[in-house]
Amino acid sequence: MKNILVATDFSNNSYNALFYAKQLFQDHNCSFHILNAYTEHTPLKSNCKAAGRNISLLQQLGEESLEGLNEFLHKINLDSENPEHHISIHSKNENLVDALRQAIKETNANLIVMGNKGKTGTKSIFLGSSVIKTINTIKDCPILTIPGEKEFLLPAEIAFATDYKKSYNAKVLEPLQTLASNCGSNISIVHINEEERLSPVQKSNLYTLREYLAKIRHTIHWMPDFTNKTRAITDFINELGIDMLAMIHYEHGFLEKLTREPVIEKVSFNINIPFLILPYTD
Repeated sequence: MKNILVATDFSNNSYNALFYAKQLFQDHNCSFHILNAYTEHTPLKSNCKAAGRNISLLQQLGEESLEGLNEFLHKINLDSENPEHHISIHSKNENLVDALRQAIKETNANLIVMGNKGKTGTKSIFLGSSVIKTINTIKDCPILTIPGEKEFLLPAEIAFATDYKKSYNAKVLEPLQTLASNCGSNISIVHINEEERLSPVQKSNLYTLREYLAKIRHTIHWMPDFTNKTRAITDFINELGIDMLAMIHYEHGFLEKLTREPVIEKVSFNINIPFLILPYTD
């Protein structure tokens, strides 16, 4: 992962996501691209227009965006200076999803990093609205969300939740393999028992998955078929001391259903660990 795109709204949550990503790749030569997106609906930092200057609202928002990015850059260089890391800033007058789409192409991003809640985030919500929109729209780049209160911990255990119903390929699994290799992590493959035994297709997919992970320590786990899958995954995370959760974002799959549920139904999935979303490609 050479190019890491970090979205910020200048909240403490988004700064923590940037700091976490810097620590996660502290021993690797890579570039961090810090992105702030703004539109005419973005609140001004100052409630009044720039004194004595005849500038438009968008001009003032643009200046505030660059000012905030430079403050972020200065702070992260003080808190996490690393000669192996190159950092650039990007200010875009676009909504966040469109700005991310552009930035992915411009920077050849291998990973998007986001705080999982914005300035108005609450503990009762699993993922903030901006993250959910990004997950449901960006389908060509993996996304890593970081809880706002999460202190950095090298992920010794990464849970990969899957049902073995769809095939795996090198492109889909590469981000998971890279992170696990970089961090020396064990991958705990978690399957929730929805059936008494695996179908021939599921067995074949499990075999393929293990072939891809042959050079990485990994273990297989079977969870009871709880009515609530979010509860099953949450219990597994808590019981095994999991440090990061990873899932593939299949169309019409569990993750898509989760991100489209009403907020009240997502409270039970309010995990407090980094969450890696892998885009699915055939």
